[in-house]
Amino acid sequence: MSWHVVLFNVLLASSCLYALWRGGPPERIVGGSLVVAALATILSYSPLAVRFQAVETGLLATDLILFAVLTGVALCADRGWPFVLAGLQLATLGAHVVKAADAAVIKVTYALMISAWSYPMVILLAIGTWRHRRRIARHGFDCDWSVPEPSGDDTAS
Repeated sequence: MSWHVVLFNVLLASSCLYALWRGGPPERIVGGSLVVAALATILSYSPLAVRFQAVETGLLATDLILFAVLTGVALCADRGWPFVLAGLQLATLGAHVVKAADAAVIKVTYALMISAWSYPMVILLAIGTWRHRRRIARHGFDCDWSVPEPSGDDTAS
């Protein structure tokens, strides 16, 4: 196992455990989703002899589901960082589109394009969890989910 794989796995485990232990519901959902996606990624790779020669359909499915989860959290959570994660995941999906559009894309380039954003994603999760803890320490609470403003139409007169 190469050093960058070990480094990523340590970052992933640290960030996700921190989010699951100290985060609010948005951090926990994202932390759990990143762990599940990492495990699904390992299980969905093609055999080594043909890996990254064509679109990795199992990995594409995993990335689509993760994008849906991250987008849902971003739209509902009272946080800004999930939008960044969803955007980074969208860039990862773009790599699959590039490979589908041009099969001549070099295997290493495709592999790098689908994995490059993983590092910033786990780091942002840790920062988001840390900021959540800071808001709780400062204010005694932290709103987890966006609450719609009352429209005024349903007020009693």
